[in-house]
Amino acid sequence: MRNYWITSLCGWLLVSCSWFCLWVLSYYFILEAELAILFFPFALRLGITLHTPKRFWPAVYGAEWWLMISLAILLDKPQWFSVILASVISVPILWFAQKYYYGSQWRRLCVMAVIILLTAAINTLIIGNPLTSAWMIFLVSITGGLMLVPSCYLIWSYLFQNIWIPLTVDLVARPVEFRSRHILFYVILFSLNIIIQLYLPNELRRFAPFCLAIPIIVLAFRYGWKGALLGTLLNSIALIVARNGVSYIEITDLLLSLSAQSLTGILLGMGIQRQRELNHKLRHELLRNHSLSRQLVKAEESVRRDIARELHDEIGQNITAIRTQASILKRVENTPMSERCASIIETLSLNIYDTTKGLLTRLRPKTLDDLGLQEAIHQLVRELECEANGIKTTVIWNELRQIPAELSDATNVTLYRICQEALNNMIKYAQATEATITLTFKQEAHLTVKDNGVGFKQEYTLAGFGLRGMRERVQVLGGQFILITQSDSKQPGTELQIVLPML
Repeated sequence: MRNYWITSLCGWLLVSCSWFCLWVLSYYFILEAELAILFFPFALRLGITLHTPKRFWPAVYGAEWWLMISLAILLDKPQWFSVILASVISVPILWFAQKYYYGSQWRRLCVMAVIILLTAAINTLIIGNPLTSAWMIFLVSITGGLMLVPSCYLIWSYLFQNIWIPLTVDLVARPVEFRSRHILFYVILFSLNIIIQLYLPNELRRFAPFCLAIPIIVLAFRYGWKGALLGTLLNSIALIVARNGVSYIEITDLLLSLSAQSLTGILLGMGIQRQRELNHKLRHELLRNHSLSRQLVKAEESVRRDIARELHDEIGQNITAIRTQASILKRVENTPMSERCASIIETLSLNIYDTTKGLLTRLRPKTLDDLGLQEAIHQLVRELECEANGIKTTVIWNELRQIPAELSDATNVTLYRICQEALNNMIKYAQATEATITLTFKQEAHLTVKDNGVGFKQEYTLAGFGLRGMRERVQVLGGQFILITQSDSKQPGTELQIVLPML
């Protein structure tokens, strides 16, 4: 209980000082005591009560009410009872609105907008009199609310919503990064704005407000709606400093400018911030999808390897047993029929073995497990008989960085299968005489397969399943797939460039 009274007393004192200072500034700006209360002081009370627990509201409203009563007595303004009544009526509105004031920034800003509009309407209905137009009361209330209520949220969010790092030895020893360049840039920007507002020739003065959009856009792009709000507040200072007259029309124009730029800045910042949040979520989902795709590729290759091993062991042993039984049958039964049947069985078993061996090679290249990627590619060139098909093939292996003892299985298999598919296409369709396979390992694995064949048209790039499968495989692993082909030029040929991360 003691802490509550101490906190309430300190809050009452702080709100009283802030409220009175803002009233003085508002009075200097509007030159009317009653309207000055509706400008910054009312907006300050709205922002504070919206972000303060209800048990401390008596201190906030008490500070406002005793100051209004004191000013009414000092300035001999007995009609200020309507101003106090407007303040009292705002209590249930804020009480009800605070129940919905939670969640995302969008929700909170929408609640702020509703509160500002409702309180401005209440001020207009209750305080309006023949001496003060309803339009001016509404405009003053809206302008002050747009400038100060989001500012209170900005301060509250910074103080109570951020995670503060405990002051430990490590934090104290860390050097302070003071971004003086950014501060200097923004100071120069706003100084130029104020100079333009003050010293621009009269014939160009209509274009001066356009200069105020520059810092709002810069701060919104850098810090979202919070930066845009800061920009509007500093621009408001520039506009107030630059005002030359005190007429009703000039004050109205200035209030409209302040309201328009505050609303525009907040909405612009909200739009930019929303776009950043969506981009961040999209980037997170893309990284997540890449991770899942890599895991699927690894799981697929693991299953392929296990199946290939089981098939090789089981079918190889069974075929060997069949051939052995056929040989025994030949020796035991010397009749021509038995010998012929045994020979047929042996031939069929050999055909099954050859077929199975080819399927196993397609399912899982055994040379990769036995010899490694480099030797497996050389073996692939020999198996496909590139020289016999009139293609002189050169394999270049560049190790520009220390390669891990074993590249990941997914990377190994992908590079091997791309070489396999590219060489198959080259033999079938390219009519090439020279081919070069270049493998370079930097931060990523770079594979280039190039030939001097006839090439093909770009619209046929994804017509076949081979190229489409290679492209999808590379993209799943987060790599880049580039195919360059020329069929009508003087130097036709095809070049395939693959970049894969070192998984």
